[in-house]
Amino acid sequence: MSGHSCKTAVLILNYNGAHFIDECVRSLLKISSDPFAIYLIDNCSSDDSVALTRTRYPMVRLIETGGNLGFAAAYDRVIRQLDYEYFVLLNVDTIVDENWLHPLLRTVDGDKRVGVCGSKIISMSDRKTIDHAGGMLTLIGAGLDIGKWEIDGGRYDRAKEIGFACGCSLLVRKAAYLEVGGFDPKYFMYHEDVDLCWKLLMFGYLVVYVPDSVVRHHIGIGAQPAVESPFKTYHCQKNRIANIIKNLAPKRLIVSLLVSPVYDVVRIARFIRIGRPDLMKAVLMGYRGALGRIGDLLRQRRTLQRRRLRSDEEINRFFSPLLSSAAEYRRIQKIRNQEHRPCDG
Repeated sequence: MSGHSCKTAVLILNYNGAHFIDECVRSLLKISSDPFAIYLIDNCSSDDSVALTRTRYPMVRLIETGGNLGFAAAYDRVIRQLDYEYFVLLNVDTIVDENWLHPLLRTVDGDKRVGVCGSKIISMSDRKTIDHAGGMLTLIGAGLDIGKWEIDGGRYDRAKEIGFACGCSLLVRKAAYLEVGGFDPKYFMYHEDVDLCWKLLMFGYLVVYVPDSVVRHHIGIGAQPAVESPFKTYHCQKNRIANIIKNLAPKRLIVSLLVSPVYDVVRIARFIRIGRPDLMKAVLMGYRGALGRIGDLLRQRRTLQRRRLRSDEEINRFFSPLLSSAAEYRRIQKIRNQEHRPCDG
């Protein structure tokens, strides 16, 4: 399963997830198809995550970050530090199928152009419900999950190139990761997977959805609160704006700067209607968070736009059309209102 000679490391990011570690690690230990090392990256948990891991799973290599660095900075630090060809990022609140890893490795080994490949993500509580079957980029800088909250009836069982793969279960080629600059550590969490995959597409890499790699996820738990939270709304807002500023070419950037405020007006109207001024404030603070680092974002933009190998037109098929995005937003909001599902920001 693990060893210094292997080329793959599974990185489990953890923050106060002790109650998930057993089922997550045990599911990984059932995999025998490919050699890999397991690391648990602990973001300064206050529960017994570290002690539990040391006591029960001595084969799991523990990395303590010394503080809560969030998703982007913690993973970025470890990926740069460790010497593996491939890294598989995995949420702690997941259970992987025994055949989860091999299809990912087969995909990335089979084509050197593949920078990232991602799994099919299924709800833990309802194993017939999809949470993510690949994703598309959007003009508002967020990602659009394909198949979200649909019944898994076989419609999404074919591998294909996509706009982004969800960071809940994502394999990345280290050389490609470093070439495009990796995760932006200042994102903390949310939409950093969109940013990474977007940059990979710009640099000529492929992002591939691998449906034979299946992971079950406790949706609405941990970093995904069942009730819409100001914390998540804020980070999603500032990071989607950062994605727009950094990654869109001038023509499409102009369109985005017209569309994005309309999206926010629609959301703010909804927050007023449901009596959530805290979420309205989080949206506005998200602008402040993004624009507060505008100098850094513009520097990154100049570098990315100068070095990119593919234009927006060449990766256009990975963008969700505007009307389709609006229709999907309405569908998700309708389900959320009916069933109190977790919010995506």
